[in-house]
Amino acid sequence: MSANLSFAFRVTGIEDEARARAVVEELQELMRDESIGGQVSIGIVPERGGHVVTGGTDFPVSVSRAHLWCPEFEKSLAWYAKEAAPSATCAVEWSYPHEEH
Repeated sequence: MSANLSFAFRVTGIEDEARARAVVEELQELMRDESIGGQVSIGIVPERGGHVVTGGTDFPVSVSRAHLWCPEFEKSLAWYAKEAAPSATCAVEWSYPHEEH
């Protein structure tokens, strides 16, 4: 069974802009691997003491077996981010627009 869902993420703990750009590149690769590259926006926000990479779906995406995919996606997001910035920490917020009234 598939579900329509949206997500937003924040990657913090990034020391400098070069690492933030590298995180963006890694996460763009993940989105392409997951076949959602054209449906997710990713950007860099400078914050005191470093940079934050933010992103999320531009509109809800349909995911089969979402109950299995979502936890695996979160793990992959963290892994890809840490490839570019070992001190990175990721947080993902999920929403299910079809369930909201």
